[in-house]
Amino acid sequence: MLIFFNGFSQDQRTYGLRLGFDISRIPLYLMDPAVYGLEFSADFEAAENLYPAIEFGFNKFSIERENYDYASQGNYFRLGADYNILKLDAKDQYEMAFIGIRYAYSSLTHSADNIHIPESYWGDYTGMVPKEPINAHWIEFTLGLRAEIFKNIFMGWSFRGRLMLYKNKENIIDICNIPGYGKGKNNSSIGFNYSVYYKIPMLRK
Repeated sequence: MLIFFNGFSQDQRTYGLRLGFDISRIPLYLMDPAVYGLEFSADFEAAENLYPAIEFGFNKFSIERENYDYASQGNYFRLGADYNILKLDAKDQYEMAFIGIRYAYSSLTHSADNIHIPESYWGDYTGMVPKEPINAHWIEFTLGLRAEIFKNIFMGWSFRGRLMLYKNKENIIDICNIPGYGKGKNNSSIGFNYSVYYKIPMLRK
């Protein structure tokens, strides 16, 4: 739960680039070491309540099964904007309850090794699938909260709803995980971010 702190007020409003880091990736990795990734973001208030945003990150995924090992890794970015739906007074001027939209793209490779398929008639098959390049495009919708907890330091969370637009057809093996999206076989997915931000103060009005 996000707690809003209103221990200070400002007569002037500060504008600047806000840089973020998704700290929710840390406990996710501790719970499931098969998935490792980092995500960063940047946004700024271009117009009243409108915040253009870019998010980018990378992801590694690996699993070991009885008959094969699978691994994938890649990068992704999202580009879009958030809109603050709160009507704020001067004391609460940096609090946000927002909705938003993103276009997202991911580029990755995946491969399989130690494949073993038992077959009594033709004989057992062993082999591997070399790295295969994959591209994916999707639309993402955001809903969340964000607040300034200390001067120029923010925290906030957001829920994500994702709709796949396009992805390469798998030639041999299924895509287990698309960086920034989730399970490759799904045409839609949901996600969650909890981030800490620092705003670089550039302008005061």
